[in-house]
Amino acid sequence: MIRFCLRVLVLILLIASLSNAADKAKIVAKDGQYVSYENGIVYDEKTNLEWAAGPDKFVTWDEAKAWVESLSLEGGGWRMPTKDELTGLYKKGVGERNMTLLLKTTGWRIWSNELEGELGAWFFSFYDGEYTWGPKESEGNPRAFAVRSRK
Repeated sequence: MIRFCLRVLVLILLIASLSNAADKAKIVAKDGQYVSYENGIVYDEKTNLEWAAGPDKFVTWDEAKAWVESLSLEGGGWRMPTKDELTGLYKKGVGERNMTLLLKTTGWRIWSNELEGELGAWFFSFYDGEYTWGPKESEGNPRAFAVRSRK
């Protein structure tokens, strides 16, 4: 009877572990320290940050902030990146945008969470690896990325 109970317990634990594995997103690509999942999240194994690329179109800083705050992907907890976090993504000569190809964007500039006065905000340029501030309503081509620490 004890053997039977142990077998049932092992079977229950095995089924539970398989269902937990099924709940996790599947890896679809790897690029050095970056791992892309089928749900669109890109994980940086070096910094333990998860990234999500926003809509691939120009957005004002306020639109970028609103998109990030509304993002509920895989449980939410997303925020706009800091200048330093964006700088950490910059890899001169890698891909078309000097960053991992796993983050899909056609833009060169990404908004940070850092403001400059009441009307300005900082963005990072993946064209030259520099950050600059401009009007939050900038007519340039900034995009939105979301970031969070891995849970």
